[in-house]
Amino acid sequence: MSATFSDSTSAPNRPIQPDVGDTFDAGAPLDFSGASLFFPENFAGSTPRTDAPIDSPQSAAKAAALSDALCAKISPVSFGDRVFLLPTEADSWRSAVEMVRRYHRLVGRPKRRRFIVCVGASEGSESLPPGLEGDDEIIILRTDDHAALQAEVDGSTAGILIAPVRTRAGFEVVPGGVLVRLRETADEYGLMLGFDETFCGLGRSGMLWAHEWTGVTPDLMVAGHGPADASPLAALVVTQRLARGALGGSALADGAALLAGHTLVDALSTPGFQERVQNRSWYLEDQLSALFYRRRAAFTALDGLGLMQALTLTGDAEPMRAKLAEHGLLTRAMGSVLGLFPPLTVEESDIDAAVSCIEMICAQEER
Repeated sequence: MSATFSDSTSAPNRPIQPDVGDTFDAGAPLDFSGASLFFPENFAGSTPRTDAPIDSPQSAAKAAALSDALCAKISPVSFGDRVFLLPTEADSWRSAVEMVRRYHRLVGRPKRRRFIVCVGASEGSESLPPGLEGDDEIIILRTDDHAALQAEVDGSTAGILIAPVRTRAGFEVVPGGVLVRLRETADEYGLMLGFDETFCGLGRSGMLWAHEWTGVTPDLMVAGHGPADASPLAALVVTQRLARGALGGSALADGAALLAGHTLVDALSTPGFQERVQNRSWYLEDQLSALFYRRRAAFTALDGLGLMQALTLTGDAEPMRAKLAEHGLLTRAMGSVLGLFPPLTVEESDIDAAVSCIEMICAQEER
């Protein structure tokens, strides 16, 4: 995890690169917005297709077999004993919540239906995972204070949900100590702890799952994959104990999405792939750290984990995001934070080009 730098922090011993002025050549657009886990041109086979839509018993059976096979690939590389694949992230969250509630009913605790969603200081209902809007038994907690969390826990509480890296209404890497205390609270009160890894999972953190950096294991996790050329796919990963609350008859995921999921998991499981991602993560962090120190007038902090890095600006990040997009670099604006979330297949040359583009915009604004 990279540090959050303050004005009193001394610069690291890194070579200082000269200003690039207006020399940046955008070329093909670079997508550092987090929209894709792969650059298609850097990863052969990232555009899988099925030979027919799932509209017949034969194709449905084929999709079911693909789904079972993909679940069998995900389970061994996660904490989970069972994996459920669903068409959308919203479907996964609704299934997760109902699974937990049903589990509590089965073990004689039918009143346990409330969920506490820890969103930190984020504002607005957009901090909730999709699919949970309108559920009046979902409580939003806007602080990570442990005493405040325990004050919310009562005899009707079923579980606690949190994203190890928050990206819904801002950007924040949740400290490992917070997750440790949540695990302890869940164990003490018999609650289920769920992690939202729809964005930070599947390798973006430099490890396969972001929570692996902390050593804290959840009872459930939702991860997602939304390739540009196939329907989205979401995975609900749970322990065997929690799987007792599962219901049958869930919607079958799209065949193309399942094939894309196989391609992704196969790539993540390829020897050396995760090591390569970590190396690219360190390179991105180093280049952004050097940029941060060169352009202290533009940025107040740098934070991140793996291929999820965020520069905090002195004002709204949207104007800079728009200018970068005009020059072929796609990023994400989250309030005062400019997020840079390149695909797992990013090259060092792509990172150099992105940093040069940001440098160019900073130089123009300082004139």
